[in-house]
Amino acid sequence: MIRKPNKVREKLAKGEAVIGTVSYSWSPTIVEVAGLAGLDFIRIDCEHSWRQDGMADNLIRAAALTDIVPFMRIDAGSPFLAMKALEIGAGGIIAIDIETAEDAKEIVRQAKFPPIGKRGYSGQCWSGAWGAKGGKEWVEWSDREQMIGVMIENPSAVKNGLKSLKELRLSS
Repeated sequence: MIRKPNKVREKLAKGEAVIGTVSYSWSPTIVEVAGLAGLDFIRIDCEHSWRQDGMADNLIRAAALTDIVPFMRIDAGSPFLAMKALEIGAGGIIAIDIETAEDAKEIVRQAKFPPIGKRGYSGQCWSGAWGAKGGKEWVEWSDREQMIGVMIENPSAVKNGLKSLKELRLSS
């Protein structure tokens, strides 16, 4: 994501609807077409189709070219996937199978820089312009603009008391 305001965040803050789609394809053309069609976001599914190679970078760049916000749906259980998705420029992440408030808070800790979270710093990435635009402004932009979503996919989450993200008092 090129460092600019996240249009999905802006529209939601105004109470406006956002429209998007999901892609399991690793073709940048699919992302480009979604952007050119005027969609606000595309969810790139990495849970069921993660390649863990350079293709994710190409999808993010295609999103930047066509002004569509890319969200990456990431696997649970790896503390580094959130950071990696955000550093290649995803406009946000969607964490799967969240069952407790602590699970949701842990995703936030992984995705946000101190003092909010525990994400390690390296501006040597695409969203940090390979260090040319890293630093304090990049950290502040990352914490402010990149979004975090969680998926509650199991009835045990409700049994565990996870009924609403408002209960968690998360700002992302």
